[in-house]
Amino acid sequence: MLGRKLAVATVFAAVTALAGAGVTAQVRATAAPPGAAAPSAATAAAGTTPRFDHIVVVPFENKDYSDVIGSTAAPYINALASQGASFSQSFGVTHPSQGNYVALFSGSQQGVTDDSCPKNLTGKANLGSQLIAAGLTFKGYSEGLPSDGFTGCSSSDGAYVRKHNPWVDFDNVPAASNVRYSTFPTDYSRLPTVSFVVPDMCNDMHGKSGCSASVPTGDSWLRNNLDGYAQWAKTHNSLLVVTFDEDNFSSVNQIATVLVGANVRPGTSSQQINHYNLLRTIEDAYGLAPLGNAASADPITGIWTTSPSPSPSPSPTPTPTGSPTPTPTPTPTPTGTPTGIVNGGFEYGTLNGWTSTGTTAVADTARTGAYGGAAGATTPTSGDSVLSQTFTAPPGAGKLTVWWKGDCRDTVKYAWATVVVKHNTSGTTATPLPRTCTANGGWQAVTDSLTPGHSYTVQLVNHDDDYPGDPSITWFDDITVS
Repeated sequence: MLGRKLAVATVFAAVTALAGAGVTAQVRATAAPPGAAAPSAATAAAGTTPRFDHIVVVPFENKDYSDVIGSTAAPYINALASQGASFSQSFGVTHPSQGNYVALFSGSQQGVTDDSCPKNLTGKANLGSQLIAAGLTFKGYSEGLPSDGFTGCSSSDGAYVRKHNPWVDFDNVPAASNVRYSTFPTDYSRLPTVSFVVPDMCNDMHGKSGCSASVPTGDSWLRNNLDGYAQWAKTHNSLLVVTFDEDNFSSVNQIATVLVGANVRPGTSSQQINHYNLLRTIEDAYGLAPLGNAASADPITGIWTTSPSPSPSPSPTPTPTGSPTPTPTPTPTPTGTPTGIVNGGFEYGTLNGWTSTGTTAVADTARTGAYGGAAGATTPTSGDSVLSQTFTAPPGAGKLTVWWKGDCRDTVKYAWATVVVKHNTSGTTATPLPRTCTANGGWQAVTDSLTPGHSYTVQLVNHDDDYPGDPSITWFDDITVS
C-alpha cells in the first residue's frame, strides 16, 4: 500500500481537475446511502416482526450464494432452507470480513475497512448494549476463544480470531457477554435473548493453516451443533439465523441467509436484504431504536406466519354452462417480476423499478435522454453500490443491453465496475462486464443472451475501497431487452 499512498497527491490532483471540467455527476434523487438515518417505509413496518424468546445468529465465512444454496456440498443448510425462509437476494455490505461483522452488530462499519486488530470502538451503540439497556440479555459464543472475556487478537493456534468477534471491540458490552462456545447451554430455555455463535477458523468455511475452506465441514458442524436448537426453536417461540459475512470476492457479495424457527413461513423470499436489514429485524423484534444504517433499512417482511400470507395467483373462474365465453384477458406479470426492464433509461427521474444498495442515485449524466443511474460517488464510498432488477424475458427477446461509463481513478485491485446477470431459471451466472477500472469517459455497451420466458436478475455494480483521493463512480443508462 506504500506505493499507493505515494501516488495519492498525483491522483487527487487529476480527480480535482476532472471535477472542475464537469465530470462530477449532478444528482437529482439520491437513494439513502449507508449511514443515513433518512425516513423510511420501514417505519410503517415496525411491529410486524414477531417478538422471539430467543434469537441465535450463526455467521459463516466467505462463500458465494451458489456455493451453498442448491449445492450438494451443503445438505444440512439446504434442509434448513426447506424448513424455513431462504433469501435469494441477500448481500454482505463490504470486504473484507471484519467490517461486515461490525456492521451487522452496530449498523455501521464504524470506519473499519480492514481485518487489523485490535479495533477499540469507544462509546458506540450496538445491539448488545441496546439489549442490555432494555433489560434483555446478550452473549456472543466464540468457538476456540481461550477464556471467557478474552480480548486478544487470536488464540495461540489461530483457531479463534477477534476480527470475527465484534462485541469485544465495544467498551459498552460487558466482558461477561464474551464467552466460549463450550458454555452454550444444552437447556435452550436458558439462552440469552439474542446470541451470536461463531465457529472457529476450521469450521466457519473460511479455513486456516491446517484446515480447508470447506463448505461440507461447516455444514456438518452446523448440523452437529445447532440442529437441536433449530428444531426446538420451532415450538418454543425462538429463531435461528444462518448467514455469511461476505462472498468469496467472485460475484457482487451475494450470500446465503436462512431463517428457521417459530412463526417462519417456509419458502424462498426475493426481498433484497443485507446485514443492516437483518439488524433492523432483530431490533424491531424487541422494540429497539434502529442503529445507523439499520434506520433506513427495511425489516424482513413477508415470511412471518403472524403477517398476512402473500396473495396466491388467482385461479381462472370456470365459465358457467350456457353463459357466453368472455374474451380472455392477459394474465398480469406477478408484482416484482416485470416482463422486460422497467425504467431502464432512468427517465422517470427516480430509481423506480430498481432495487439499490450502497450509494446510488439518478444523475444528470446520461447517454440518451435527461437521466442515467449512478452507482458510487465522486467522493469515496465503501464496498459495493448496486442497482439491481429482476425481470422475465418477454416473447421474442434474445438480448439484454447495458450501457455504462466509468470514472475509476484507482486500480482494479481496489475499485471496479461490473455487470452481473443471474440466469435465475437455469441457475447460471454471466458477467458481461468483468471487473473493470477505467476513466476513459466514453459510453460503452455490454450484452447478454436471453431466453424468452426465463427469469433474470441484472446487477449494475460499482465497488470502491473508501480510500481518500481516488473515488470511483459508474453511470448506467439505456438498459434494454430486445
